[in-house]
Amino acid sequence: MTDATTVIVDLLASGHAVQFQARGDSMYPLIRDADYLHVEPCDVVRVGDVVLVLAERGLTAHRVVVVVGEVVVTRGDNAPADDDPVPREKVLGKVTAVIREGKRLNVGRIGLIGRIRRIGRSLFVL
Repeated sequence: MTDATTVIVDLLASGHAVQFQARGDSMYPLIRDADYLHVEPCDVVRVGDVVLVLAERGLTAHRVVVVVGEVVVTRGDNAPADDDPVPREKVLGKVTAVIREGKRLNVGRIGLIGRIRRIGRSLFVL
């Protein structure tokens, strides 16, 4: 783990919220490259939440698509496939806001309509 990752993991595990700059476009348009994410520790993980996961590739902020027991599957809103399943303890916190150009945008769970649209999009990928 990098030093920054270690600090983020430790702070969230201690019950503190963190803010850091995101990289990549896997959650576009909700999260854009260079946006700042506000992440808070969480006890409950539900389908539709945007969570920060300590994945094999490092810290990843993606949306929860499946929760089965103590296993969580996430997927970027702009990604073609689900991420590998991770144990619940790898979910570090919930993304509650995106800060872009000085403006705070609250992040909530995706509702039923959003899930239906998402499923529909995946059915029509050529």
